[in-house]
Amino acid sequence: MTVPGHGGDDDAGGPEDDGLDLVPLSGVRPLGRGATSPVAPPAATPRLVTCPHCGARLPAGTASCPACLSPLRSGPAPAGTARGPSRTAALRLVFRGAGSHLEVPPGGELRLGRDPAWAPEAAGLLAEEPTVSDRHAGITHGEDGTVSLTEVPQGATNGVRVNDRVLAPGRTERLADGDRVWLGPVVSFTVRIPGQPSC
Repeated sequence: MTVPGHGGDDDAGGPEDDGLDLVPLSGVRPLGRGATSPVAPPAATPRLVTCPHCGARLPAGTASCPACLSPLRSGPAPAGTARGPSRTAALRLVFRGAGSHLEVPPGGELRLGRDPAWAPEAAGLLAEEPTVSDRHAGITHGEDGTVSLTEVPQGATNGVRVNDRVLAPGRTERLADGDRVWLGPVVSFTVRIPGQPSC
């Protein structure tokens, strides 16, 4: 069947004359018969996450926060948030006295001090403890169950002890289940690491 205005089925010849004047668009390349125009994928926008220490927005996967210089793992996540499934249960820090405790999930970090902006999880518990510095120390709980303690690099006013060992500022100390950690001369907690035998 021949459609009016069309020259029929002329597959071997050149362009068909349909009586229309086609004006090429600037920057558009004509496509051959049966071809489809490739669609460019949308530009990927980088995924932003929030630094758990200062709240700054930064690209996912950043090694350390440029705003507060805090080290980050495979992407910032608030302390107290587990990073996916893990075989290890949460680390527990049991404070002497009223039985208060703090927990750190596998892959998490907990800062110990009285400054609520720097140590939001611990500041409420330590707010009335004048022998504890605003920024005293940090605890990390590895995905593999390892636990480490580090006194702040500038040093806490009253120092940190693990059992009878005095920590050097900025130096990381590996902890075992049952270790007693002292933040200054008064405040202490016992480390309870799931799956490890007590010392």
